[in-house]
Amino acid sequence: MKRKQVMILFMTALLLTGCGKDIKLTTGLAKNEIFKIQGENEELAEMTLVLVNEKNSCENSLGQDIWNRTFDGISLEDEIKEKVKKQLIELFVIYQMAKKDGMTLSDGDKEQIGQAADTYFAEIPDEEQKKLGITRDTVYHFYEKLCLTDLYYEKKTKNEGQEISDEDARVIKVMYIYFKTGEKDIYGNVSPYEESRVAAIKEKALGVLDKVNQGGDFQSFAAEYSDSSEYQSVFGRGTMQESFEEAAFSLTSGQNSGLVEAEDGYYIIKCVNDYLEKETEENKVSMRKKYKAEAFLKIYRPFLENQDVEFNNKVWDKISMEEYQDCSTDRLYEVYYACKI
Repeated sequence: MKRKQVMILFMTALLLTGCGKDIKLTTGLAKNEIFKIQGENEELAEMTLVLVNEKNSCENSLGQDIWNRTFDGISLEDEIKEKVKKQLIELFVIYQMAKKDGMTLSDGDKEQIGQAADTYFAEIPDEEQKKLGITRDTVYHFYEKLCLTDLYYEKKTKNEGQEISDEDARVIKVMYIYFKTGEKDIYGNVSPYEESRVAAIKEKALGVLDKVNQGGDFQSFAAEYSDSSEYQSVFGRGTMQESFEEAAFSLTSGQNSGLVEAEDGYYIIKCVNDYLEKETEENKVSMRKKYKAEAFLKIYRPFLENQDVEFNNKVWDKISMEEYQDCSTDRLYEVYYACKI
């Protein structure tokens, strides 16, 4: 069976929550060394290889002219470099955790990642290999880290999220009519309208609720009266405003709510389907991944806090996407997971 991409998922969780550990920035490493933990150095070539793959994946999706774009004053290039830096530091740290725990790769694992390294390295033109400063061993050692960290992560989290019930993961579909009572900023904060205006909106909403209760097509009412062009939603628990969610999950298929007051306005909700089976099963998978990541963080953070970790920011900062514009490789992870059968 193909091994799941658990490490990438865990790294996403870490990037969202933060590791709580300051990484020591240093100039004490050689120019071809980028990272040091437990006395072991990681070579710049591995991080460059991952960075270029990330660069090309972004360009394939968004176009080659994306690197001058900025978001909140930060260039996309700096954003991607910081993402890769964090991901690989986490990978290297967990690799050390696995080794300290006595984990090793089986002969079968070594054979598979050897085949993956051969396949991927053969795809890269000679000129790109030289530009990136990589050899076949560079690819193999990176795949070795991925494999061992995958195994370690699975070992430490295999029992997490096994008892998720259908009710916990239930996904429903609703339609709604929305009456806005304030303005949201880009961060989702609501500035409410003055009281008299809110009172008038509530009166209007109650009038529409009377019409809904008298019968008729709910979707037509939503199209006519709602302050949102969207009036359908599919969701599980923990994703909507609390009052909206509580009201929606209390309904059965075909049932309408009363007037629901939320932070940003009033809602009238109609439950279209109170149990979407396929989406509920998919939500169980997502929840299980979340629980696994949360459980792993509990052992990752204490380990990291007790390590001396150094990163060669001086060398990393000098790397630019432009110097690797002629490198097209983008299948580093794809080849690895295709070979993990």
